[in-house]
Amino acid sequence: MKRNMLAIIILALLIINTVLTGIVMLSVMQTNQKTATVISDIASALELEAGGGAGTSAGFARQASDITAADTANYEITDIQISLSKTESGQSAILRCSLNISMDTVNSDYATLGSSESLAGATSKIKSIVNEVVSQYNFDNVSDNQAAIEREILDKVQDYFGSAFIYDISFSSFLPVKM
Repeated sequence: MKRNMLAIIILALLIINTVLTGIVMLSVMQTNQKTATVISDIASALELEAGGGAGTSAGFARQASDITAADTANYEITDIQISLSKTESGQSAILRCSLNISMDTVNSDYATLGSSESLAGATSKIKSIVNEVVSQYNFDNVSDNQAAIEREILDKVQDYFGSAFIYDISFSSFLPVKM
């Protein structure tokens, strides 16, 4: 009889344990759903995508390596001529270059800021930025610093537009010439 009574107590405790586990699971699931809703609301307010933060606003731009050729548009500014700083020996030089601007067509700012008309209107400002950055260099060091110049121009152009729809700037031609 004692053995049956012990089995009944164990069975009752097992049933109570199962019921309590179910109650805990339901309360945790409801809390989890509420938390997920709050997080998705915050993410949508910040314009983040749930798939890993590949957003489309300026503050949450995609990485250049994530942008495919199909999502890229290019704009070229040709025949730029910039006076370089004089060398230590007093030698004058100029840089003849052409600039290629790569834009992310998926970015929400591309539709308004990335059109040919919009960029054509901003060409003089972009040339001014290029002139400001490049004129700090002289004939002796401009070629060695081409990548740094491109990065600095990119940062300043992104600041000018207030967006990161332009994700890369590169020189399609880059020719320093002594005067």
